[in-house]
Amino acid sequence: MFSELTGEELYAEMIMQRTNDARNFLVVEGDGDIAVIDRYLAQDRFTVIPAHGKKTAHEALALVFADNFSGVYSILDRDWLELIPGDLRDARIVHTDSYDLDMSIFLLSDIYVSVASSYCIKGGYRVSQLGCSEEEIRKACVTMAFPVGVLRFISERDRLELRMRDFPLHEVVDRSNLKVDIDLLVSTAIGRSKKASANPQGVKNALQVEMAGISDEARYCSGHDIARAFSVLIKERWSTIMSTDSVERTARAAVSWEKLKSLSIYSDSARWFSGDTRMVWIG
Repeated sequence: MFSELTGEELYAEMIMQRTNDARNFLVVEGDGDIAVIDRYLAQDRFTVIPAHGKKTAHEALALVFADNFSGVYSILDRDWLELIPGDLRDARIVHTDSYDLDMSIFLLSDIYVSVASSYCIKGGYRVSQLGCSEEEIRKACVTMAFPVGVLRFISERDRLELRMRDFPLHEVVDRSNLKVDIDLLVSTAIGRSKKASANPQGVKNALQVEMAGISDEARYCSGHDIARAFSVLIKERWSTIMSTDSVERTARAAVSWEKLKSLSIYSDSARWFSGDTRMVWIG
């Protein structure tokens, strides 16, 4: 119903839906968000509206707020909030802990172990063995995803117009050490970007300088890049073939009610109703 709509069209759809649905609308960016949020949402008070993209969500919400259309709230990806100016700010919008909801999930406890235990046992995975702990797997995945994330950040900040969406991280990882080849990363990013006119050496230098000054590497990682890195990792270490989509879906399914409550979206959204989480969630 809502796929591929403009912000104006999405707003119009909400107005139409309101005629027979008095519940609050919770605008999210996509189906992956719904997969995690919907099962724990107070169904008698909220229904989820997917915008299928941050741009559409922002456009629709701007119209909602300008028209004082009541009963609309939103949980959106943090992306580069606080790092690059321009994101829509409003008390009715809550942002994820990390770059996006999937990345926030990958920072929860026991997510990597849950996925590996479900798919990699035949390949020799055992949680007690070297390289198999939650911390070790997370570190390996962040190490791979971090350079891609920083390049995405630089491209956005400096308007380099590099096409970083759905970036093929698996194509730029050196399988001998499970680290990204920086030269290959830069050349691949420029090569797949029709509008980009950046100098490869200049981009590489900027990337290396930026990376050297960052202490919180996970902040720059997207959930999709982490999932792709995890897919590479389990293939190389435990001879297991698992698509990025399967990694993401399995990780989302591993989010229990207790884990959801540990995310900031749970507590932050309560501000919409004077701090009462029961007005938004199942408990």
